[in-house]
Amino acid sequence: MKTPRFVRSAALRGRRGIVLFVTGALAMGIGVAGVRALASDSPSAQKHVEVEGPATQTPVASQAVTEQDPSVAPSQPSPSADPAPDPNALADGVYPTFVRAVDVQGATVTVDVLQVFVGAEQHQAAFEDGVDWQNVMYDPVYIRNENPLLRTLPVAGDARITFLGGCESPNRQAGLNQLRREGVGSETYYFEMSVIDGSVVAIDQRIAVSAC
Repeated sequence: MKTPRFVRSAALRGRRGIVLFVTGALAMGIGVAGVRALASDSPSAQKHVEVEGPATQTPVASQAVTEQDPSVAPSQPSPSADPAPDPNALADGVYPTFVRAVDVQGATVTVDVLQVFVGAEQHQAAFEDGVDWQNVMYDPVYIRNENPLLRTLPVAGDARITFLGGCESPNRQAGLNQLRREGVGSETYYFEMSVIDGSVVAIDQRIAVSAC
């Protein structure tokens, strides 16, 4: 029995439709995949991925900021303290002394400060010290020396230096040379030192014991 032509034609058309449908579907799938691939390579797509992806932030080292507490006043450098006064310095005045050393080049004298008593005070001081008055009664002065402290003092350039029996005051260098010869180590004479602002401005020789 022969199949009618129109039946075969319809069958062929049906097969062709299926093939075209499958081919079209494949083509559409390839096109969609291509579009997605292109879209994934585009900057806008990358931007979209970056936005939608999980947020990851790189920690940034924070700078330490030191804030000053307004209630705490800034520390100020302490003013330099004035040097403590020398307890052994001599105030302005006249001091009886024995001369212990003379530095001519350095223009200084090293002295031992004394206590000198005259007249009625001589007898009283000698009695207090347990000294026989008969041994010191003819001395012009009575000298008490209880403190062994020595002081070195500068001699002013225009200092006046006088010696017993001298007529004129020598200049400082000549006066210090003579003072070193006649005064150092001697207790026959004592010397009155006139001090102003820590410097010796006058040196006067005095007799300490009786010459007879």
